[in-house]
Amino acid sequence: MENKLYKKFSFGLSLSINLYQYETILNNYQKYIKEVYFSLPLGDEFHTRKGVISEYSQKDSLEKLFSILELMKKYNINLEVVINQYNIPEEKILVAVEFVKRFMQIDSICTLDDYIDIIKEKLPDVHMVSSFNNLIVSANDVSNISKKYNEVVVGKNFLRNRKLLEKVKKNGFLTKLLLNNGCSFNCESCRNGRKNCIKIFENNLKYVDVQNLYAIQSFFPSELHKLKDVVEIDKFKISSRPCTYEYLNNCLDSYINNNERSIEKNVQNYHLWGRLAHFMPYYKEFNYKEIRKIKDQLMDNFIS
Repeated sequence: MENKLYKKFSFGLSLSINLYQYETILNNYQKYIKEVYFSLPLGDEFHTRKGVISEYSQKDSLEKLFSILELMKKYNINLEVVINQYNIPEEKILVAVEFVKRFMQIDSICTLDDYIDIIKEKLPDVHMVSSFNNLIVSANDVSNISKKYNEVVVGKNFLRNRKLLEKVKKNGFLTKLLLNNGCSFNCESCRNGRKNCIKIFENNLKYVDVQNLYAIQSFFPSELHKLKDVVEIDKFKISSRPCTYEYLNNCLDSYINNNERSIEKNVQNYHLWGRLAHFMPYYKEFNYKEIRKIKDQLMDNFIS
């Protein structure tokens, strides 16, 4: 546990975790947690994952959401609203902005290029974050990021590309690195849907075996602890919507304490560091030591 990780972590709010469980997490890891991100209770079009839609459809979801947000503020955790789902009509974006203005004390909004102008017009002083869903994958993409953003979420090939990470900083943006989403690096966009995601994953297996593919697309705690000593990252984002208390607690613990021992007890813990569901049927085939060898080579190239 080093101060280079203090106030660095951002995680997604899950309504399936109760207040007592959140308080336990905050008591254990408060000094490492910077913010919690969440979507708005304004309809299914504001949520990407089916599990999140299910959580928000429960009768007491609104009460749960505001209770959790109140607890986070008590512990000085920043609140980030996520409006990064595709094809939300402009009138719905305006409703969302008005809802935020009237009922929430937020610190930032994470959004898409599609909506940045609408939001900034209504909330000119809000801290704006470019969503991972804006699909920034190259140096050219970094050069074209709108200056209306203050911060940029990147992941996939950025995980081990020092030049790309440093270019984000040089262009004047804060960097937020998405650690454990596990996405295929050559996926064009989530706009193309789940079937396209499966198609890309299956096509990748024609060229790389599944263990190597997991090694590339996931990000272990040991990799994070190497990376943090080489390049400056402002925040580390954990994909945790929806999830259980156990998942969030174990994921935070592993990254903060550089702890990969849980894999010895349960191969399902590979999910902690790469959430792409298509890997799950293969976990029993994986060899942790071999995966670490692959990852160590990848990170050695990053560091050199």
